[in-house]
Amino acid sequence: MFGISELTAKKYIGMSELEINSLDSPKNYKKRQSPMNDWLNVIFKMMDDGISNDTIYFYILRRPDFHEGNQILARYIYLIGKNNFPNRIPLYAKHLMERVVPSDVTVIKRADILKYLLTCNPKVKKDEKVGMHIDRIKEKYPVAARLESIFKEFHSIIMGNEPEKLDEFLKKFEDSEIKSFCNGIKKDIAPVKNAISFSVSSGFVEGNNNKFKVLKRIVYGRSGLVNLAKKCKFAFLPLDENFSLSALV
Repeated sequence: MFGISELTAKKYIGMSELEINSLDSPKNYKKRQSPMNDWLNVIFKMMDDGISNDTIYFYILRRPDFHEGNQILARYIYLIGKNNFPNRIPLYAKHLMERVVPSDVTVIKRADILKYLLTCNPKVKKDEKVGMHIDRIKEKYPVAARLESIFKEFHSIIMGNEPEKLDEFLKKFEDSEIKSFCNGIKKDIAPVKNAISFSVSSGFVEGNNNKFKVLKRIVYGRSGLVNLAKKCKFAFLPLDENFSLSALV
């Protein structure tokens, strides 16, 4: 009837008289501080003076004492205008500035560079656009060439069959930029060396474990273990050689 949950009802039923009386005077919670608080009055005053949103945006963004991100600034301009000046045209971040790239400029994302550098499988086709400029990128940013060298050295050790080379790798880079990575490998050195020495792996177990977790999430909250057991049974039945769909109908 009242649209509240059982827990909420129990909370109110169990309240003392003092707690009930305190509901007549709601608490005034302290306003949460935000780095943008110093700019709220500036934005409001400029809007009150009729200055456009884009002018306010670029004026504050260019101020040397403004150290916040452009997205949060655009959002505050949007919200202040929406809540206090309903007749203003709302202008959100994506409308404030449009990225225009000159025709003679080639845009290459960092993720594409990393993918190019860290691809070791010769059967995988690499990005031709990145390949055209990779030499200049390595010349301009030596860290890219170093990253590729370290990764390929580690990859060759992991895919090889000489676990003792892993000790040499860790000793070589234990005080380098990948110090934390080396420390992590040292903590699990035995399993990593086993992965190098043996051809078998836990991939089959991990794959089935992931599949089970997906099924668990699908039936979460729906009759608990009963539906989970049925879902798992039907999901893994096709792996059986004697599986027949018609037998289940």
